[in-house]
Amino acid sequence: MAQVQQLELPKPTRITADVAVKATAGTLYAIALEGGSDASSLDFHDHASSATGDAVIGITAPFTHATSSSQSTVMLDFTSLGGIKFNTGIFCNWTGTGAVGYAWFI
Repeated sequence: MAQVQQLELPKPTRITADVAVKATAGTLYAIALEGGSDASSLDFHDHASSATGDAVIGITAPFTHATSSSQSTVMLDFTSLGGIKFNTGIFCNWTGTGAVGYAWFI
């Protein structure tokens, strides 16, 4: 039987505002979003310093604190796909009051 190698990822980067996650080419392996008190989303762009690059992947919280008694948490894991490649950099465009995002990348 073939043995499967498990990928060990670094601690995630915490995201609470627009941020250059990585200013050089990289691979995004997983993202998570804990929704806030209004519409929350994370959009990842292939750019070193702004959201002007191609939008590659995004995530949206399905509900907010204002419409639910609990926090909406969404996670996407791309490790089985080998991650998502970004040629220039990984920039995150963040929206949402009180929302917190996480990105696992190398």
